[in-house]
Amino acid sequence: MKFETKNISVVGMGMTGIATANFLACRGAKVCLMDIREQIPGLEPGSLDPRVQVRMGTNRPGANAELVIVSPGVDINARELKESIRRGVEVIGEIELAGRLTDTPIVAVTGSNGKSTTTSLIGDLFNRGGKQTQVAGNIGVPFISLIDETAPDYFALEVSSFQLEATRDFKPHIAVILNVTPDHLDRHGTIEQYAAIKANIARNQGAGDFLILNYDDPRVVSMGRDRQASVFHFSSTSSLDNGACIDRGEIVFKRAGTERRICAVSELSSAMQLQVENVLATVAAGMLAGVDPQFIAETLKTFEGLEHRLEWVRAVGGVDFVNDSKSTNVGSLLKSLNSFDRPIVLIAGGRDKDGDFLPLKDPMKKRVKHLILMGEAKDRFLPLINGTYTGQQVDSLEDAVNSAAAHAERGDVVLLSPACASFDMFKNYEDRGRQFKALVNDL
Repeated sequence: MKFETKNISVVGMGMTGIATANFLACRGAKVCLMDIREQIPGLEPGSLDPRVQVRMGTNRPGANAELVIVSPGVDINARELKESIRRGVEVIGEIELAGRLTDTPIVAVTGSNGKSTTTSLIGDLFNRGGKQTQVAGNIGVPFISLIDETAPDYFALEVSSFQLEATRDFKPHIAVILNVTPDHLDRHGTIEQYAAIKANIARNQGAGDFLILNYDDPRVVSMGRDRQASVFHFSSTSSLDNGACIDRGEIVFKRAGTERRICAVSELSSAMQLQVENVLATVAAGMLAGVDPQFIAETLKTFEGLEHRLEWVRAVGGVDFVNDSKSTNVGSLLKSLNSFDRPIVLIAGGRDKDGDFLPLKDPMKKRVKHLILMGEAKDRFLPLINGTYTGQQVDSLEDAVNSAAAHAERGDVVLLSPACASFDMFKNYEDRGRQFKALVNDL
């Protein structure tokens, strides 16, 4: 793509928008960076290339725009973009732009839950196995910011639905779809539309590419139909002919009649024993990329997971305290509940994202011994109790932690997994998780 003297509008002045605008300005483009907000909190002086024109208070691209790049937070169907689309101007996202500018193979991971952990684990595993890999995307590093660097052997990208809806030609060599549960329906409308956007990750794959799907998620399995790419699965509950699964307590990978045993589930790091599905998806990606199984096993035994994602904090009196503050939707809480075979004292609640809480009823009846509710969504959980376990409402996280410690017995798990956004009581999910850990460490 040639950018010199081209008029390009970049919509959205977050981390991705700024990185994109700077990248384009350095290539001689006439860049206009805009944001619907009147000011950007925390914008550091000097973070923007001085050649970038800035317009605040609008998301409408200029009438002379020849290309429009939208940030993930900007809906590609937004009213402000319709005039550009009507004029035939291409409107794409940063992931699409960066993907067009590199020949380096891409491993792309999407799903409602587990993306960050799986992408990070793939990066560690590939690097340990001698395949230089840079991790980027929705995980916090804009993909475009890596294009100028010396090309690695692979890029490992976490890709969200917001990013995938703004792709056209994006083509990962290895695509992973972890799961699909209701999330971001305020933007995507229906679960069917949300799932279709997730499936965009495999839209352009060809015969030499690989698509890795969760065999335990019927909606994800259906995404493998009529694909040119070679389809492999992962499953924590079923035996597979092609893919990663568990056999007699061991993680195995099977392909074309051959089988390779990687390691025992009991040998995984304590953090990853709670996230076996993510481990299996990573094993499949590593084996298909030709990583030596020895290095795969070594990585799985030492990788300690990510902060706020089923993060073990400490044990107090034989009770394990686990920080899963990144759980901001119903599907994430369901996955977290299924990670434990011990009684759970659950801390949940926050700002409701209009999710359907009914699927939580039976899993909570089976696994939760006491429910502690906080935040605006407290009342949404109450119908789930139905007398099968005890519950209470509290006004602060401190009260929640103290009450959880009082109700838990040796062998139990105290799990912070809110299934809700944090903005009613905290700055973000990181703030919520760090406050939880500080309170637990003070017990």
